[in-house]
Amino acid sequence: MISLITCSIKPDICKKMLISVSKTIGTEYETIVFDNREKKYGICKVYNEAAENANGDYLCFVHEDIEVQTGGWGKNLIEFASKTENCGIIGLAGGYYAPRNFVSWRVDKTSPMKVYDPAFSNNQELTYKYCNPSNEVFSRVVCIDGVFLFVKKKVWLENKFDEETFKNFHFYDADFSFAIAQKYHNHVYFGMDVYHFSAGNIEKIFCENMYLFQNKWKNRLPYCLPGYKISFRQELRAASSAFSLYRKNGFSRIESLKRIYRINGILFFIVFLVKKVKKIFCDKFLIRSKNEKNFI
Repeated sequence: MISLITCSIKPDICKKMLISVSKTIGTEYETIVFDNREKKYGICKVYNEAAENANGDYLCFVHEDIEVQTGGWGKNLIEFASKTENCGIIGLAGGYYAPRNFVSWRVDKTSPMKVYDPAFSNNQELTYKYCNPSNEVFSRVVCIDGVFLFVKKKVWLENKFDEETFKNFHFYDADFSFAIAQKYHNHVYFGMDVYHFSAGNIEKIFCENMYLFQNKWKNRLPYCLPGYKISFRQELRAASSAFSLYRKNGFSRIESLKRIYRINGILFFIVFLVKKVKKIFCDKFLIRSKNEKNFI
């Protein structure tokens, strides 16, 4: 049996999700809805508390703002998880590679995913995001997006959500899936269509949790699946993305640089700093040249 677990603050939206699940899951299940409007727990605490009370052998942690469109998914996931050796988490979107300066599971355009997410537009139309490089039904990944996390209860018992480190709603999924990836194989499932009605927010607390994740796992990062190579250029791009997020969310330039240094060490930091200074110089030169051209 599947125990479907969700953290809810909008009962009307949650109800729609539960209706879609009842029509599509295709197997025995129970629902555990944690009403978080008053307690305002972090999602790790919510999920752990709910999972403790779950009766199913399989746990499915889902966001309340989704609607499932494809039938029989529950039966299919149980069958795959029960027959696949070392099966960890099954999700809808994930990445092959986790850089040392981890910002997101989506490192590049080859990251496996199949989900309908909001576009950044006035009418908030859903955009179909699909990437299946190996043309598989189940594609192995490292970190998984938290919109949908399906896992055996016994695997969760070995690797509970880290509610001591991640006390709010960011990077709980990266941490949970990365911890499980150290022993098990995580997968993205391409056999179901899911509508997801929110894009999420990148704010200062997002950056704080990003740093907590990087610091917690810095002895295991960077990390990639067998057959994939760790690229120094990719590491530099990830560090640059982390630096930009810090600056955009109110961190000083000095504090942002300190965090890059603490995560990466002196040699990487020197290369990163040289690249950063070179880019600033080139950008200023191009702007000056453009202004001089316009003046002439």
